[in-house]
Amino acid sequence: MKRQDVLSILFTFVVGAFAGGYLYVAHFSKVVTPDDVPTQTQADAFVVESESYGGCDKAGCPSFQVLGDGSYRYQYAQSAGAEKTIKSGTLPLEVQQVVKQVLETQSLVAQSQPIKPTDCNSYSDGIDVRYSITIDGAQYKLDSCGTAVDGESDMWNGLAQIWNYFQTVQ
Repeated sequence: MKRQDVLSILFTFVVGAFAGGYLYVAHFSKVVTPDDVPTQTQADAFVVESESYGGCDKAGCPSFQVLGDGSYRYQYAQSAGAEKTIKSGTLPLEVQQVVKQVLETQSLVAQSQPIKPTDCNSYSDGIDVRYSITIDGAQYKLDSCGTAVDGESDMWNGLAQIWNYFQTVQ
């Protein structure tokens, strides 16, 4: 092989290596590890946890946890006395959007104020619900029997959409 052929092959290899490196860094690495994947800290910045209690105690009251990226863990018993089942997945985008829209700091502060209830659903074998909501490090505790919850508010109806979705999961 002539010296000119060796230089042409070497030059072609070097240019190809640089071009391939650029394409990988600029385009293909985004496919493998996208920039918009939330970190654990970002996922923990928004958490909604809930449990029901009261008349469902014999059947095993359901509970759930939803993270900021929409992923959830839902625990329930299929029938009275049955072992609890855990399902996980991602909430539909519509439900995620509604929940994030209705959770306003002002409403959360107002409805998380403790009260002395005189009558609760759980007192007469009904079901009450507790929520623990974390937004940007601030935690709010809501209880349908123990805090100043407005059952007709947009926030409470938005949170109910999560429970409505879980009725379709079972």
